[in-house]
Amino acid sequence: MKDLINESIMTMINEGSMSLERINNLIYIKAFIDRIATKKYIEEEAARDLERKYGVRPDIITWGDYFQSEMATSLMVVPDEEFNRAVETLKFDMVASWIIFCEKEQDFFDWVDSTHAAITECKEKGFTEEEEEVLHLKILKDYYTDLGLVNNFTESEMKWFNGFQEAKVV
Repeated sequence: MKDLINESIMTMINEGSMSLERINNLIYIKAFIDRIATKKYIEEEAARDLERKYGVRPDIITWGDYFQSEMATSLMVVPDEEFNRAVETLKFDMVASWIIFCEKEQDFFDWVDSTHAAITECKEKGFTEEEEEVLHLKILKDYYTDLGLVNNFTESEMKWFNGFQEAKVV
């Protein structure tokens, strides 16, 4: 069970505060993210340093650990339907991130960063639709670079994602 569920959320599960569907989604998210991410949330050397310094190894080492724990805690009070939508959104964003950025040159990454900075520096509220798209693009870029995303998506995940693309065209 330790590989499926991060220690940081075991108390919530043991207290019975999560439905079986939610637990299954959390297991999926951890496995999904760990399969497509080539980078760790905390590198092994940093984890060892923290353990030496504080006497305890961090629970959250992989990006799968991070997203599983973050979703479990930050969405704890929302209904299962809303939680399921959040899981689907994260899954969609990860696939979209890889598709958008996998073949881009560095200048596109730089453009996203500089455009995002310009938008957020000048505005306090009320973004246009185009600005909202750039803000979201920055999130996707950060997923791509921070996680080191690779195409380890399953055939069913890509079919699911492409179903959204086909629906958008219709």
